[in-house]
Amino acid sequence: MKKIRAILWAFVVVIGVSASLAASDAVIRGVVTDNAGKPIRGALVRAMTGYKMVTRYSQKDGRYEITVPAGKYSVTADAFGYSSKREDKDTEIAGETNFKLTPRIDVTRLTGAEVEGLLPDNRETKLIKASCLGCHNMQRLVLKRGSTARDWQDFLPTMTRGRFPVAADPKQNPNTSQARFTALTDALGKYFGPDAPFIGPDSDPPTLEQIKHVEISDAALRATIREYEIPTPMPMAHSMSVDPVRRIAWWGEESQLANQVGRFDMDTETFTEYPAQTRNAHVHTGIVGNDGRYWVTLPGGGVSKIASVEPATGKLTEYQWPEKNGNPHTLALDKAGNLVMSGGASGELWTFDTETEKFGLHKFTVPPSYPEDSVTYWSRVPGEDLPAVRAASYDIKIDSKGKFYFTIYGMGTLMSLDPATGETKAYHPKGTPSMRGLAIDAQDNVWFSNYNGHKLGKLDAKTGVIKEYQPPTLYATPYGLLVDKVGNVWFSDLVGNNITRFDPKTEQFVEYPLPTREAGPKFMSLDANGKVWFTEVMGAKIGMIDPGDGSK
Repeated sequence: MKKIRAILWAFVVVIGVSASLAASDAVIRGVVTDNAGKPIRGALVRAMTGYKMVTRYSQKDGRYEITVPAGKYSVTADAFGYSSKREDKDTEIAGETNFKLTPRIDVTRLTGAEVEGLLPDNRETKLIKASCLGCHNMQRLVLKRGSTARDWQDFLPTMTRGRFPVAADPKQNPNTSQARFTALTDALGKYFGPDAPFIGPDSDPPTLEQIKHVEISDAALRATIREYEIPTPMPMAHSMSVDPVRRIAWWGEESQLANQVGRFDMDTETFTEYPAQTRNAHVHTGIVGNDGRYWVTLPGGGVSKIASVEPATGKLTEYQWPEKNGNPHTLALDKAGNLVMSGGASGELWTFDTETEKFGLHKFTVPPSYPEDSVTYWSRVPGEDLPAVRAASYDIKIDSKGKFYFTIYGMGTLMSLDPATGETKAYHPKGTPSMRGLAIDAQDNVWFSNYNGHKLGKLDAKTGVIKEYQPPTLYATPYGLLVDKVGNVWFSDLVGNNITRFDPKTEQFVEYPLPTREAGPKFMSLDANGKVWFTEVMGAKIGMIDPGDGSK
């Protein structure tokens, strides 16, 4: 029934989109100022109709222009330090859509990175970060501000509303102790409770000087962001994979309430969704194969480890490996077009031959202990022993010579494995609590995410030297990484709510703030024109950034 509804919905969308594409384009334009008439630079102005949104930034003079198909739109203007405003606009009616914004500091509208900058750095806040920032950012916690420790104890076990098991709840996660749960809820009651500085409902708000806000760069002002609401409610769309030839965007819908593969056809702007056969498979991160098939991991699928979808027929096939316990996470393609998987079991990388449909594995040497500056130590409470060493890989990429590189999240460690010789190397840069995404550039340099350390890192493939770079957002959390055709490194900033570009030649960052609050971007992908496509795990959308500067 769900698939039938999705198909019917897509059919309705096709009719609407075809009509809109046939109409001539219109321009919504105007100026954003404060109450005194002073132009506001860098406001996000978003025009929305139906399930589609187009956002641009106001320029130095406060002016903005958004090109859209003719029609009726809801237009909002949002800027840091001001209240947002909304206006209705019919493009058939001449005239500008102007906004006058009122100065206001509202902690519920700060980014997670800005909220993190208001907290002290201590054992309690590290426990909050280790427990909460894996899935969302601190803006989600601010929405529950004023809750006591007991309120948090009652709320946390039900906070996902059935979308996902709650890792912080000992009844749902055997790896979480009652002592850790109590320590976490006590910390949440202290820093997000009734008497919390800055954040408590009766506390004085922070001043502009106390908030570590980064002004948008001139380069970012040229960008256009398009977003599309996913038809299934609360899908938790995890990771984006683009087929640049067929112009299809693919993703996994991790929520147990969705449990689907999502597809978006760029030319018709239509959605199709394919339910997984296994319940609660946590459809996760995928990749487009050489033949156009979309492959995706099923970390909660039990014996079903991965699935594929044929783009022409929509046939979804699951592949089982009952001999192995473990949870595959991300995928890479080797030169033959076969799959290599992160996740799996500790000390193993799994493989899948796409022709013979057989699974295999490579073993790697497990580091002997957790580094003392790793996020695993952050999760420990007094009197609690460290967990047994478990080295399950997080993200994986393959260099031009066929060598595997992968991250281990809880160790903050980058590893390499030569599949021909079995040689393993481990790299743990000091001050790297955790690692997530990877990307490899044309020179085989390995770029990695220092997630809780708030930096972008690079391993020089020839010298073995590691260098790290601090993004403008102090508490940025690089998540998924990619390298574009001209060598720029892009990453999604889950906590800072940005998509960020880094030029290795100039060592300059460009941050593109996202219009949806707490969007939750994770793994991204590029289309043939150099546009970056992403998912919004918490925003229930997919999106695309066109930098507007001709970069590819």
